[in-house]
Amino acid sequence: MKKFLGPPLNGCVILPIQPIETTVFYWKIKQGKEIDFTIGAGFPSFASCGEPYIYGTPALEFPDLIKIMVHGGAECDPDKRTWGAAEGTPKSCLYSMTPDKDYIIDFLGGEFTEDVVVAGGFSGHGFKMAPVVGRMLVDLAIGGAAAAVQRDEEFKHFKVGRFEGNPGGNVKTF
Repeated sequence: MKKFLGPPLNGCVILPIQPIETTVFYWKIKQGKEIDFTIGAGFPSFASCGEPYIYGTPALEFPDLIKIMVHGGAECDPDKRTWGAAEGTPKSCLYSMTPDKDYIIDFLGGEFTEDVVVAGGFSGHGFKMAPVVGRMLVDLAIGGAAAAVQRDEEFKHFKVGRFEGNPGGNVKTF
């Protein structure tokens, strides 16, 4: 595990999660046009299909600003991150990235076997899946190994074991 999730516990699997610092851009909407860039007015969320992967949202967080981001960024140490910003300084946020940019939802293993469930590496997009990820975590926490076996098709994509002997995990090339 990288510092973002803390040091590994005795005998537990090391999660291949790296903190990434990325810049968030907010573009000012022309005065008098603010309503045109809202969800209510039909302004969409959008994303590119290429590299770099760029996406954005309507005016949500701030009523007169559109959010634009480039997915990815530089590896960082969250403990050494600069907090706060002066006026006009770019804002940044942290992602927790796995090599394949997919989540990890699994048992911690080691001396904890199936007593501890872990989830991480949500790469800046996990909040969108919070209800289903929450359900998966509850199923593992309550149902243990039996739940994992019963729903293997749903869980196998997210198991930390996908990186054993395959550092890229689920990475696909197109």
